[in-house]
Amino acid sequence: MGRTGCGLCGIESLEQLQLDISKITIEPSREWLEQIPVAISQLKDQQKITALTGGAHAAAWVVEGKIMALFEDVGRHNALDKLLGYLAQENYDTSAGFVVMTSRASYELIRKCAQLNIGLLASISAPTSMAIRLAKISGLTLASFCRGDDFVLYT
Repeated sequence: MGRTGCGLCGIESLEQLQLDISKITIEPSREWLEQIPVAISQLKDQQKITALTGGAHAAAWVVEGKIMALFEDVGRHNALDKLLGYLAQENYDTSAGFVVMTSRASYELIRKCAQLNIGLLASISAPTSMAIRLAKISGLTLASFCRGDDFVLYT
């Protein structure tokens, strides 16, 4: 049964979940993987709401290892929506960078990144099995447990 989480309301089982997803048309660069720890190390200094409350998620846009934009919200989905809306509104070239998040990686986050043709999502916490599955289907590179210099590459 699924009564919580975006996309699950109103369905009775995960088999009813629509798995159609945009295909990534860009090839993430190997340098991006090397830039993940650098980007993760920059997060804390840029999370102003988290510094005040201790309870906000962040979604950041990273280009050449530098955080170019960061949005926070109590909800991880909202933080990512703010970031993706900003990237779309400002006409950012999504082939030039990747997203880093301070949350777990769920399938909804994968779907949203794929919609904007973002090739890499890095998260500090665990991915769900559905997120890994959708990342593989879409061609999105998924790195999770990004902490310090380490991370786990799932796709």
